[in-house]
Amino acid sequence: MKSAILTVVALIIGLAVGYLLGMYTTPQQAPPATTTTTTSTQTSQTSVQCPVSVDVIKKRGKLIVGTDATWPPWEWVMGDKIVGWDIDIAREIANALGVQLEIRDMRFAGLLEAVRKGDVDLAISAITWTSEREKVLEFSMPYYLESIVVVTKAARTDINKVEDLYGKTVGVQIGTTHEEWAAANLEKPGKASVRRYDKVYPYMVEVLRRGDVDAIILDRSIATALIRKFPDLKIAFELPGSAGYISVAMPKCAQDLKLVVDQVIENLTQTGKLDEIFQRNFEQFLQS
Repeated sequence: MKSAILTVVALIIGLAVGYLLGMYTTPQQAPPATTTTTTSTQTSQTSVQCPVSVDVIKKRGKLIVGTDATWPPWEWVMGDKIVGWDIDIAREIANALGVQLEIRDMRFAGLLEAVRKGDVDLAISAITWTSEREKVLEFSMPYYLESIVVVTKAARTDINKVEDLYGKTVGVQIGTTHEEWAAANLEKPGKASVRRYDKVYPYMVEVLRRGDVDAIILDRSIATALIRKFPDLKIAFELPGSAGYISVAMPKCAQDLKLVVDQVIENLTQTGKLDEIFQRNFEQFLQS
């Protein structure tokens, strides 16, 4: 990103609003439609049959949220606390439900399965909505529009497009859309070597800075924060057509919980609080 200042631009998609950092392209697929109504019968059935529901959460007295706390400014560990954009949003959801918030830090590779099985009530961890993921999970209205970039050492001038990655070693996080892209476009065709890691920050960052890999693939938002914190890194280029919607993931049956989450996101957007959350956590990470 050419500007050293984080830019958050409101994008209205019906009730869904994404926030942009840098220049993005229009995604090829639309995000999931927002459900605005449900009958009392449907809500009752969901509460009885679904292991995750508003009634279950309220009776328990806490909302259990899964995240991978290695993605600043979305979520990261500062001292003995997990903080970040998503954590503040999760807290707003818990407040709307009138319960306490419990954050469970876990590997991203197992996060979506934990949601599907009901081990956590929802996952909020810069999760990109995809049509494949929607087959087994429920997604909230989107609250951010993200793109994928390639990050290298700042001194490198030989990596400026996808073809420049051929013959190189590229780092990705396991279970991400980044890994899927790298496997399909670099590894399977035999054009580049792909190394997989469980955690992004500080692990993948240090791997790149040491020179163990030539590049790493990240979301633009985290890349923007990292190159501000580590000037020896840079965004080399953006993957063409990589824009995608970030949403909260829930079990497929948790329709009543989705209504609450969607309402929280809509309220945060309309009041401007979502933007405040983004700005505050971005600056907090740079100062940490």
